[in-house]
Amino acid sequence: MGLFSRKQKTATTASTSEAVTISGTDLDHAARELNRGNQKPADDLLDRVGNDTVLRRCIAMRILGASIDQQ
Repeated sequence: MGLFSRKQKTATTASTSEAVTISGTDLDHAARELNRGNQKPADDLLDRVGNDTVLRRCIAMRILGASIDQQ
C-alpha cells in the first residue's frame, strides 16, 4: 500500500492508541521553524504521537506540507 492508502485500522490497533491533539498553531510553528532549519519543534510533535508509525508518518507529512505552503 502507498503512503495515502485508505486502509482501515484494525480494532486492536485503534483501541490501544491514545488520543493526541495537535493544534494548527503547533503545526504552523513546527513548519515555520523547519523552514528556518530548526527541526526540534517538529521532532517534539512527533514525540507526542508516540510509537504509532502510521500516525507519526501522517503528522510528519502535515508538517512538511505546511512548511511548503509557508515558503
